[in-house]
Amino acid sequence: MEKNKLTEGKLLPLIISMSLPPIFSMVVQSLYNIVDSIFVAKISSEALTALSVAFPVQNLILALSVGFGTGVNAYIARKMGNKDLERAEQAAAQGLVLSFVHYIVVVGIGLFLSEPFMRLFTDNTEVVKLSSSYTVIIILFSFGQSIQIMIEKILQACGNMIAPMFFQLIGAVTNIILDPILIFGWFGFPAMGIEGAAIATVIGQILAMLAAMGTLIFRKQQLRISFRKVDWDWKMIKEIYMISIPSFLILSIGSIMVSGINLILKGVSEIGVAAFGIYYKLQSFIYMPISGLVQGTLPILSYSYGAKNRVRLLATLRLSLILSTIFGVLGSVLFWLIPTEIMGLFTSDAQLLSMGNWMLRIIGSSFVFGSFCYIFASYFQATGSNFFSLSVTLLRQLFLILPVAWLLSHLMGINGVWLAFLVSEFLTAALTVHLFRKDVVGKTIYINSMKNPLHEK
Repeated sequence: MEKNKLTEGKLLPLIISMSLPPIFSMVVQSLYNIVDSIFVAKISSEALTALSVAFPVQNLILALSVGFGTGVNAYIARKMGNKDLERAEQAAAQGLVLSFVHYIVVVGIGLFLSEPFMRLFTDNTEVVKLSSSYTVIIILFSFGQSIQIMIEKILQACGNMIAPMFFQLIGAVTNIILDPILIFGWFGFPAMGIEGAAIATVIGQILAMLAAMGTLIFRKQQLRISFRKVDWDWKMIKEIYMISIPSFLILSIGSIMVSGINLILKGVSEIGVAAFGIYYKLQSFIYMPISGLVQGTLPILSYSYGAKNRVRLLATLRLSLILSTIFGVLGSVLFWLIPTEIMGLFTSDAQLLSMGNWMLRIIGSSFVFGSFCYIFASYFQATGSNFFSLSVTLLRQLFLILPVAWLLSHLMGINGVWLAFLVSEFLTAALTVHLFRKDVVGKTIYINSMKNPLHEK
């Protein structure tokens, strides 16, 4: 059997080789989101608003796929670390079947509840109409995204990070190319407006799924996936879902947080809602690379934990923290130095530019603390401390940020809302370090057992 590279070689080159592909592809995905918004904004302001209203539904579908895929990924890597190849193959087969089950559930619930959900955020009938037409297409064809992401996570658990990068690039590039063609009716195509944007999205997802299926079926893999192995091991399924919950919440709670912040901003400044919308798209350029780093290191952490290699486990964590801090510092410096130029990509309104400058500088100061929370949450996932991982996620995305933002908005106005991000990330990071120390003691893993990670093999 082919050697598993998760057990071999120096850690730093391994982490970089496994993290660069998802970092690159996720940055491309972030770029696609911004480009998509720029194209839709040219239709009308209602169309751009409709895209924003549809975001929570679209994000929840993505969160379900990525969250469950991450759970399967960690479980497979852990079992491979234990040399239990049969269980790893069984988990991969069950993951694919359950991904399609999730799609059926999404269609059943999404088509029924999406329009009433959107009416909670706007009374504009045109916005509701546009967002509903966009969301229906996204929901009906979401199987492409669901299956593609599951295959991607299975391959990543085996140490293959290159193929998943190409799957994501296929989807993103297809989307970017088709967006203006289908939205504005280029090259003889009918102008379909916001529906064209949705069709471009699902075509990209389906092409990425087909590429993923072709790779899984026709290329030699470490795991032999057979649907005969789907014997519904409920203990395994329960464990996978328990690992999946924190990842799902990391993405899905963002939708709740955005809605809550928008409600707070609406009571302080209507233009603040627009400013925050721009920030939320921009921050993905900072956190998506960190999320890519998490994707690259999670299999290493899970494998090392499963193999009871505590030295390698903690060395991987240490290097992950160093690299994520670099990303966070670079993001902060960028937001501090050129906030006007960044905001100018989206608007020329003087008031919005002025507000955006302060917003980017204040919230940008929180990136380092946020990056710490990301990495430690991933470590807790890999080592089975799901409650700690869940706690970190809930604190920074929900239980701290919203009440702190509400309180500071009454004390300091709109700048208090921006400051709430810095306060919440700092407090969560401090608590996370405390949880880590407690976790280390509980597992009898001692920090002083770490060797120089640059020379660890």
